[in-house]
Amino acid sequence: MDKNVVVEKLIKLLEGSLGKPLVLSKDSTLLGDAGLESIQVIEYLCEVEDAFDVVVDEESLSHVSTFGDLASVVERISSE
Repeated sequence: MDKNVVVEKLIKLLEGSLGKPLVLSKDSTLLGDAGLESIQVIEYLCEVEDAFDVVVDEESLSHVSTFGDLASVVERISSE
């Protein structure tokens, strides 16, 4: 799956969760740019795992700050 497609799906998933359109990109951060609080990030990651049928481990999450980072993790896990 193309990384840009994954980023788009990640952003659409978040828009659905929040119920509002967002102007985000692969370089947008989950906490700062998306305006998520820590608990919201955890809830969002659960939705991401369900949507992409993956399990993201803590080690992988420690390197995630942007939607592009998260897309890379989802791609890597999906291909394993």
